[in-house]
Amino acid sequence: MTATVSPVTARDQEQRGFSTSAFATFVGTWQIGLYFWIAVVLISAGLTVVLDTWSELDGSVAEGVLGSAPIFLSVMGIVVPLGMLPLHLAGGATRRSFVRGTVTAAVGLGVTFALAGAVGMLIEYAVFNALDWPTVVDNPGLYDSSGDFFAIWLSWSLSSIAYFLAGTAIGFGYYRWGGILGTVQLVVAVGLVIGGELALGGGLPSGMFGELFDSGPMPLLVGVLGCTAAIAALTYLVHRTLRDIPLKSGSRAAGC
Repeated sequence: MTATVSPVTARDQEQRGFSTSAFATFVGTWQIGLYFWIAVVLISAGLTVVLDTWSELDGSVAEGVLGSAPIFLSVMGIVVPLGMLPLHLAGGATRRSFVRGTVTAAVGLGVTFALAGAVGMLIEYAVFNALDWPTVVDNPGLYDSSGDFFAIWLSWSLSSIAYFLAGTAIGFGYYRWGGILGTVQLVVAVGLVIGGELALGGGLPSGMFGELFDSGPMPLLVGVLGCTAAIAALTYLVHRTLRDIPLKSGSRAAGC
């Protein structure tokens, strides 16, 4: 006698898999992220003291340190989903719910990490402004001062989402395709991230490649749409890689 699953039960199971995946990815990343934020706040404060004592402050210090949050999220995008997939499938959930949960977590992480960074920048702005220190940033994009709270939040949110999804695409690309094709996927993912960063302006990629594509700052809407398109492409890349990914023989859920 063959057991069947009712449509309602299947939908409930899919929803539970999605919710569990999103929650575990979000919370698991933030548990480690708390230590990241403690470290970057201490580094920012220390650098400010050192530069004020032995050099001269010519702009925001926190922008270069707190702005490393997307890079941290790219690493977490590689590590966390890779560790979760076998357990997710072993619990009876689907790859589809895992993809949906991972993408949802990426959005939540991007927005909340960017909010934390924007608050940190605003605090720096208040301190620097009170001491009559300059608050400009090195690579202006959607924002040109550490006090541009909403522009920083928007810009860093989009960047952080893109970096996390790129990390996920890279990790599972090597897991599924191996060295050669995994490297091809890495190049594609990194290219999309750089394209999104160039659209927004600012950030490390703009500082490195901005002169090669120097056409002046893009309008806000164009920059946001450009980075959103890069995020959509990265989401599609994650979906295509994960939708029927086989588990390695050593994985706990390989037989499921």
